[in-house]
Amino acid sequence: MLFLTYWELNEGMPLEERLKAGQKLLSLGLFPPERVEVIRWDMTPDEWGILILEAEDVADVHKALSFWRLAGAGFFKMTKTAPVQPAQQALSLLGEMMQSMV
Repeated sequence: MLFLTYWELNEGMPLEERLKAGQKLLSLGLFPPERVEVIRWDMTPDEWGILILEAEDVADVHKALSFWRLAGAGFFKMTKTAPVQPAQQALSLLGEMMQSMV
């Protein structure tokens, strides 16, 4: 199952602290957690971005984001996560739904 997270970094957290949090997670092998595959991880110059993960269930995705919060309190200003599917599949499903209404 695919999940998309929109995230914004906390600009109030010093860059050095953010880098330490990331180094800690990577050196301990905590990110990505088991059963989670990072498909894309993109960041803008304004320090917001998206993360696309593949995981069996939401608990594994919860771990992925929570490890960042535990490594550096206040790391994120905001996150929004939801399951997603490729647009082609979503449009196909909508077409099927429209046909059932005729």
